[in-house]
Amino acid sequence: MEKRESGNAPMKEAVALLREQLILGNSCVDWLKVLKEALIHNSGGEITGAVQALEPALGDYTRLEEAQSAFLKAQKSPRMSAFVASQPDSVERDVAFRLVDKVAALGKKLQTDIALNQELMQRSKKYIDFHVNLMSGVQAGTIYSAPGGPGRDGGRDRKMFDSSV
Repeated sequence: MEKRESGNAPMKEAVALLREQLILGNSCVDWLKVLKEALIHNSGGEITGAVQALEPALGDYTRLEEAQSAFLKAQKSPRMSAFVASQPDSVERDVAFRLVDKVAALGKKLQTDIALNQELMQRSKKYIDFHVNLMSGVQAGTIYSAPGGPGRDGGRDRKMFDSSV
């Protein structure tokens, strides 16, 4: 038996939301790759450009997720997969199921890519902090001294960011 289009407006809206989410998500993944490469190679200009391009894409993705939440609330469904499963068998339903799977996989990829980029940024920050301390001659203090006791500031007469300098 051949499946027909349902003509179901909420189902068409769900498919449109899922397609848009997939397109925006893939765009975010692409910009996260560019950002990752820039962070790995420590190229400041590329980092700035990638962040500036990624920021609106992530904002659009967030707004789309909010629109999807509003849609699901209006349909009284907890998840998009549950909404799609509750619909009658049709071509749109089959398309929506495939899109739900792709969007879920994309969401996991976005989470791992964002976590990786956050880790790379933390490492870059530590690298910069190390070199600033190295250039300013900051020495490590003793770890086991009493608070405020001798050796707390690594033998420095003035603090690194002392305003009276």
